[in-house]
Amino acid sequence: MQLNDLRNIKRFREIVTILAKYGFEEIVQHIELPGAGLVRKISTTPADIGVHARIRSAIEDLGPTFVKFGQIMSLRPDLLPSELLDELEKLQDAVPGVSLAEVEQVVQDNLGKTIDEVFSVFDVEPIAAASLSQVHKGVLRQEGDIVSVKIQRPGIQDMIQADLDILETLADFLDKKFEELKSYDLPELVQIIRRHMVTELDFRAELRNMKIARANAADTPVYVPDGYEDYSTEKILVMEFVQGARYAEIVPGSIYDGEQIAKQGLAAATKQILEDGFFHADPHPGNLLVTEQMNLCIIDWGMVGRLTEKDRFELTELLRAVVEKDSDALMHSLLGALAIMPPFL
Repeated sequence: MQLNDLRNIKRFREIVTILAKYGFEEIVQHIELPGAGLVRKISTTPADIGVHARIRSAIEDLGPTFVKFGQIMSLRPDLLPSELLDELEKLQDAVPGVSLAEVEQVVQDNLGKTIDEVFSVFDVEPIAAASLSQVHKGVLRQEGDIVSVKIQRPGIQDMIQADLDILETLADFLDKKFEELKSYDLPELVQIIRRHMVTELDFRAELRNMKIARANAADTPVYVPDGYEDYSTEKILVMEFVQGARYAEIVPGSIYDGEQIAKQGLAAATKQILEDGFFHADPHPGNLLVTEQMNLCIIDWGMVGRLTEKDRFELTELLRAVVEKDSDALMHSLLGALAIMPPFL
């Protein structure tokens, strides 16, 4: 697709303007878009801000799709330099919540009932608001259970599809114009992001992931909230409300035993990857809680990774070679692991 053939030309111009604002004039100058010349001199970012910080700031201004793209790419040390990874890890997708009227409409459209018919209590203010969804605390009228209600933002699917189309066009353009970017295979990266974001927008998939993870963690200290299948749809996810502190709030001198929680996290990651072959693929601090019983609680199962039995065997052999300092076995295991690992988890 040619850049000037994009349907959402207004959105594309917004993207070009933001790129120019943060000093990426070289990219803007190569874009053949009507009116692009008007924004080629808009750079307002101080010159002393490094390129990686400017990339992160531009991503934040570009909105939900690009923020999610940056967050996913922050998990790829095999592709990006450490300085850029450090910046991408700072990305935050907290945004103002949508109105109660919009939330009520999502509930009505997806459950066929009003909020008052489903919930005896439903807090107006969300307890969390992110780029793709927001979470409210409520009480189910029939069961009387306290729950967290994850509501997808109205119109977010159309916005993301449009942005992904633009991102795909940009990636193809950059791949052809800049030889130094070919090693990153930007078009393939965009396709990977598209697959993951489309999956993450279907809360039924997240519910299935939660149930698998909860079953796997049944005999461990790690806790995974239960989900309510009867009240969950593609755009609504109702799950058990877990009282706890955010992992980022666990600081020296608090009532929480940081060492105990860290050991639980390490044991959970090891079990998920090497034993279960099913693991949480976005374990940043915002997705981790510490319960009143001092247990680690893992939430937001929209992104998961899967490993076959052969994958797990290769990884175990690699770890064994590292522990035993067996360089020959390490080389053999590493080559085997690289051959079987998928391009993105």
